[in-house]
Amino acid sequence: MELYLKENRVFFFEGEEVVANSGHSYEISDRLGAGGNGVVYECIDQNGLLYAIKFLLHFTEKSKKRFRQEISLMKRLHHPHIIKYIDDGFIQLKQLKKNGRSSQEQQALFVIMEKADLNLKDFLSQASKIPYDIYAPQFRGLCEALTEIHQFAIHRDIKPENILVKGETWVLSDFGLCEFVNADEHCDITGENEKIGPVFWISPEAVNKYYFGTNNIGAYSDVYQLGMIFAFVLMKRFPGGILSENDFIGTDEFIGSVILKTLANDYTKRPENGKELLELINDATINR
Repeated sequence: MELYLKENRVFFFEGEEVVANSGHSYEISDRLGAGGNGVVYECIDQNGLLYAIKFLLHFTEKSKKRFRQEISLMKRLHHPHIIKYIDDGFIQLKQLKKNGRSSQEQQALFVIMEKADLNLKDFLSQASKIPYDIYAPQFRGLCEALTEIHQFAIHRDIKPENILVKGETWVLSDFGLCEFVNADEHCDITGENEKIGPVFWISPEAVNKYYFGTNNIGAYSDVYQLGMIFAFVLMKRFPGGILSENDFIGTDEFIGSVILKTLANDYTKRPENGKELLELINDATINR
């Protein structure tokens, strides 16, 4: 079977299924999408259940370490608003060259997870204005998910493409840039001048770190990124520049006030982590 990132990068392996470390087999089906280092396909287990399988198709030791850390974190996270880990393993792949010849075999790691319907970016492009009774519980759920993640790691890569929609539930996914809170567990594989975070949604301190080597990226940086997502959902436009309460007219004023706090340029003026943000969102939507 062939797997491909782009037209000039095609890989193949024998058969149409993979066997995971658990011993379970999964038949590979339709291609769902691809990023810079990996590709995602639909897969089907022996019971006919559908999942998503993500293959790492970048074979440097740095990429493999990051992928293994991602899998390690996924195994620990258990929350309805976090994508669920199912299985993992590896297969032997060969790359198909332009001349039709194959290259030396490479070991490709993979992880199997719940299959979502689409990501938040596509969901918002298809939807009209999101009503309060839809977004308020999803905001609470995502804050709960961030609280769960912050027990173990800092996400660092929260963007609309990494928030998936599964049924009626919005779930956090893609933990490839996560940094473990426990330094003994984390292997720092980010380069000295490497941007840490998603384009457009990166926190001010992540930009400062890239340009000046100052400011640490912390849980408060995830709070900023999630606040940007919340503002994006409510405003239906990119929340850049200096925002004010007037930007949230027509939405819930209490939630708008919380979002403004998350977007403070000075991270000491934001909620410190997912737990503090959850408390503010609960106060704005339940306890008022």
